[in-house]
Amino acid sequence: MKRSILLQTGRPAVFAAFVAELESQGCAVTTVADADACKRCVQKQAPALVVLDSASQEQAKQDVIGIMRVNALVHTAVVSEMPEDVFHDVMEGLGILASLPTTPTAAPRPTPSPTATPA
Repeated sequence: MKRSILLQTGRPAVFAAFVAELESQGCAVTTVADADACKRCVQKQAPALVVLDSASQEQAKQDVIGIMRVNALVHTAVVSEMPEDVFHDVMEGLGILASLPTTPTAAPRPTPSPTATPA
């Protein structure tokens, strides 16, 4: 069964490589344009993760609260340019530890470092 990810963004072209990489890793990604569509999707079928790319920090907070009102058990990530301390203050109490970059990439997975064998 594929992991479902719901991406709310008004900038789908910016996320194209990111979405393609998620799909290549076995995720089913659904993209919606706004908070209302996002909430309807969560209400219909809760995804494993919601990624919110909101227009502003205040809108991001409202979008997270809106998702929590529909289903508080859905994991949520927020795309933001806010400095870490500001992000923490704005999102405090909402269960979001860090923000995602505003220009995601499909960076390759890091290769595991070789383990040293004892001599």
